[in-house]
Amino acid sequence: MIKPWRATCVQVPTYFVYHASDREGAAAIVNRSLDRWEELIMGAARMGDTERQLLLFPEFSLTGFPLTETAQEWIDKACTEIPGPFTERLQARAQAHGLYIGANAYERDPEWPGRYFNCSFLIGPSGDIILKYRRINTVHTGSPHDFLDQYLERYGLEGTFPVADTELGKIAMMPCGEIMYPEAARMFMFRGAEVLLHPTSDYGADDKFGWESAKVARASENMMYLVSANTTGARNAPIPENSNMGHSKIYDYDGRLLASVKGPGESTGASAIIDVESLRRARVHPGALNRLLRQRVEIYRPVYNAASMYPANQFADAAMDSKARIMQIQQDAVASLVERGVITPPGD
Repeated sequence: MIKPWRATCVQVPTYFVYHASDREGAAAIVNRSLDRWEELIMGAARMGDTERQLLLFPEFSLTGFPLTETAQEWIDKACTEIPGPFTERLQARAQAHGLYIGANAYERDPEWPGRYFNCSFLIGPSGDIILKYRRINTVHTGSPHDFLDQYLERYGLEGTFPVADTELGKIAMMPCGEIMYPEAARMFMFRGAEVLLHPTSDYGADDKFGWESAKVARASENMMYLVSANTTGARNAPIPENSNMGHSKIYDYDGRLLASVKGPGESTGASAIIDVESLRRARVHPGALNRLLRQRVEIYRPVYNAASMYPANQFADAAMDSKARIMQIQQDAVASLVERGVITPPGD
């Protein structure tokens, strides 16, 4: 029996390290953000009304994302090992307060030299990192899909789509724009996930590109809780400060809004009780309302097996050196899709 517990989105601004000339300058910016994060964690811990709490911070909100930096420049300046120097302060707070803390950072890994990852991670009350997921659908960063065969050989599906079996239930994570890809969330449902943590950096204020509708759909179609913590603006970067407008949200497994922040600004207002046992009862009950049991997976499989959009293993032999390479691959993918009749170009 899992007792209900509280999930809270910690909506904070993102201070970019863009103007930092080296790793020391970037670390100073990161640590100033962590100073404030620690204060917010302590405040949330004091206000806790359940035995267990989970706090979720937004996507890449410690460093921002790479802008003009090459891959190697970004690795040298802004990426961290996980666990590592940028995560250890959060690990200490999780242990001190008995909390779960979810966050996201750009990761460098000595096992994959020249590569960096958009990595979502979950810290348990022990202070240990109990889950790491490296974003697959991305344009700012190299993806495990770019060296798919090697990555699957090393980590298997369990490490590629990790689900942490915790005292809060079965938890998965995926960030930001991956909410737009039904397959991404579905992989975690197939692997048993009951709560999907979504550290994000999106528009928040409206349904641009159907982004907000996708959050509702992913929660409902997979019958899982969705906790979506959004950043509240970009600071110290050559992009508008209000590019990200907060509006963090929590949905239940029927796509019902449980809590939200009604605007931008620093906030922990998106906070709700998560009742995993209620979800489990809904998932085992046969009938029209059980979306999981109505899935006819096998009939779709042949089409998926024959499909190719963005080709795999594009950086299997050498790491991505710049985002310009990704744009070139996408241009080549368009040509292939047109040739195969998957998409039709506009008329002259």
